[in-house]
Amino acid sequence: MQANNGDWVSIPTAHGTIRGYRVKPSGPPPWPALLIIHAVMGVDAYIENLTAQFAAEGYLALTPDIYTNDPGYKQHEPLHIEMAAHLGTDRAKQKEQLDQDFDDVLRPKISAARDWINNRPTTSYIDLISATFDYLHARDDVRAIGTMGFCMGGRLVGELAVTGADLAAGVIYYGGPPKLEEIPNVRCPLEGHYASHDPGITKRIPALAEAMKAAGKDFTYYIYEASHGFSLSPHTPSHDEAATKLSMGRVRAFLEKHLRHATFR
Repeated sequence: MQANNGDWVSIPTAHGTIRGYRVKPSGPPPWPALLIIHAVMGVDAYIENLTAQFAAEGYLALTPDIYTNDPGYKQHEPLHIEMAAHLGTDRAKQKEQLDQDFDDVLRPKISAARDWINNRPTTSYIDLISATFDYLHARDDVRAIGTMGFCMGGRLVGELAVTGADLAAGVIYYGGPPKLEEIPNVRCPLEGHYASHDPGITKRIPALAEAMKAAGKDFTYYIYEASHGFSLSPHTPSHDEAATKLSMGRVRAFLEKHLRHATFR
């Protein structure tokens, strides 16, 4: 199934209008919609291509640009942001890694990107994602919504799910879990994909699985012999082709089962 060319749409939110990259499938509506949430690097060519791929498979695919109204984002290269994100949050270790891993040209660029990451208005991001969900939910040509996110986008998938949003399915790629006490609000099956070399996040997932089970919720997760960000652009250092292929096959089967034929409850 071929998708139509993508376009940028305006999405109203409480924090101002943001843009979203949308690609429609070629089949007749109403469609199942897939809300794709980008990683820390923003909407890059890889995410745009992934959006188009899922539209070609029959989903109305939409990726909101969380950084639309963030002037600081535009001052950094996505690859520098990705490298900075892998420095972690410990200031002393950040400096040690900067001195050890980067030359005099790259070091100030990575450091500046890390400063931007540290100061982003992250508490507003769930509002932007909830507004994007509402935008899709209000459309006459959408009959169900699923969501998939990477890194911080994966975390936001969980945060959206625990708001009680009427989702048909949620896919989390190496995102931190939501507040466990809010798990009973989840209304859809979740599937998680995590990296073995990402202990800060992956070690927290068994507790999420236990909370989901205790609340009677459907949660399946997989751990890959890879690093955080393994399914992002092949141009990033953490990309792992084998883990990406295996995980995406599982994602497609999960969405086929839970989203493709779903309707709003």
